Amino acid sequence: MNQNIISDILKIEHHYQPANGASECCLPSYLLSIHLGQPITIQRKIDGRRSSDYLIEGDIMISPPYLRRKLSWDTDAEFLLLRFESKFFSAITQQFTDSKCHITPQLKLRDPLIQNIGLALKSQIETDGLCNRLYAESMMNALVVHILHRYSSKKHEISNYSGGLPSHKLQKSIDYIQSHLSEDISLEDIAAYVGISQYYFVRLFKQSTGYSPYQYLIKCRIERAKQLMMLRQGSITDIAVLVGFTSQSQFGRHFKRFTGMTPKEFFKN
Repeated sequence: MNQNIISDILKIEHHYQPANGASECCLPSYLLSIHLGQPITIQRKIDGRRSSDYLIEGDIMISPPYLRRKLSWDTDAEFLLLRFESKFFSAITQQFTDSKCHITPQLKLRDPLIQNIGLALKSQIETDGLCNRLYAESMMNALVVHILHRYSSKKHEISNYSGGLPSHKLQKSIDYIQSHLSEDISLEDIAAYVGISQYYFVRLFKQSTGYSPYQYLIKCRIERAKQLMMLRQGSITDIAVLVGFTSQSQFGRHFKRFTGMTPKEFFKN
């Protein structure tokens, strides 16, 4: 198992399990499993009820907290597990409703949005060796709102605002990002600073700027790095760390994507 802890609210686990294995759990967190490998037959005992399913790549299972389950399978199994805390789900839910809601267990479903978000988080980790907090929280907000809308015991309509952020809120958010470039900033902190829910902040910020908050953060880091490189304020490695990148390779990849050249090529000019 490969495990990456994104923050105190999310863990991503890439599992490879041998044939004829079994697991049993009853956890306080939400579990979202995406089947990745070859087809398998899985036997389940969920809160005392038995069932069996044939899973293929992309099949998804959603387990709410404290769901007592026992699983067994007949062939080698590979799957991606997203484990996120109840407090995070509750915080998102409270943005849309005052009443409590319960997520209905989903033992086998096809959902392209869930699959794409899970694979995007997996790809981010495989590429960079970790996942940016702002990126992960933005993705998780979209995921939780989608689950709330589609799979809760009470259907919730999510308003679709347009027109972007008011100019003063947009400027406040830009100032916040610019002031915290070198930090692993949180979506929660930016949204709270601006005074808007996390979900709507992400959507309205992109409408205003054409960038997601994460993309805008990377763009600002690259612009700051270019300024420092033109002033020869340290080596490429030093500058990469100074503006918030975790490695020179991560910096180089993003730098070339935004500028069309490598940091070394830019440094020589």
